Amino acid sequence: MPAVLHRFPVDVVFKKNGLGLIESHHEEGFFMEGRRDPFPKILLIIGGEGVLHHADGTAALRAPGVAVIPAGWWHRLEDEPGRPMSLYGICLRKPGFPGGDLIGNACGRWRVETNSGRCRRISDLMKELLVEERLDAPGAADLQLAIVCRILVELARAGADDAASIPDSRARVAACIEAMSREFWKARDIAEAAQVAGLSRRRFTQLFREVAGESWQMRLTRIRMEHAAQLLTSTRLPIRSVAFECGYADLSHFYRVFKSWHQRTPAAMRK
Repeated sequence: MPAVLHRFPVDVVFKKNGLGLIESHHEEGFFMEGRRDPFPKILLIIGGEGVLHHADGTAALRAPGVAVIPAGWWHRLEDEPGRPMSLYGICLRKPGFPGGDLIGNACGRWRVETNSGRCRRISDLMKELLVEERLDAPGAADLQLAIVCRILVELARAGADDAASIPDSRARVAACIEAMSREFWKARDIAEAAQVAGLSRRRFTQLFREVAGESWQMRLTRIRMEHAAQLLTSTRLPIRSVAFECGYADLSHFYRVFKSWHQRTPAAMRK
């Protein structure tokens, strides 16, 4: 069944939990007057392209992309001729939505996301959110709130680890190094890390060693092993849990790396 096309903006229907979802596939000639909504909006562009007019100027919108529109912020969408946009939106209304300060941290300023990794993650979360909306299974409302909070965290952390948006290559790598201290548990290889930094693998490898004084793999292992030692000596977590929290799905691999790094087994370190 073809999508229903909209010539004007769709109305937002909020649930009791303060969450409102919109789906809008623009008709050729779509028209939107300038408006100020009393709630923030997160727009995911999945097709077409256009322009976001706002109080400070204009910003290009194209798929795949994410735009954040704060509450009370004047804005207007305009499609590119022949390229009408299709988009999904998340609208949040307090006090129903329990996000608290997270909403302000994520949606307190307007912006169009340019980080491809972040846009991809938000797109995946939006798909999960929509599946829960369609299925309406037990617990769906609570799961939707959790998914939206994850999207808000992605947006709230934008900037601190948005390496690809930094012009200088060395600064991008430095941002990646700083982010590793928080994201060492991720199952990410060096090729993906280079992609996040917007660099070729060869260039990323070279600059990483220059900036960090060691290889990407060595830095990752160092952070993981230091965290593992801290957990082993300050908690009673099972060793399997320590391995999991440090990013190792294979327990035997964790044992080998740990013993090679610390010259003792995890059990011996704990004693």
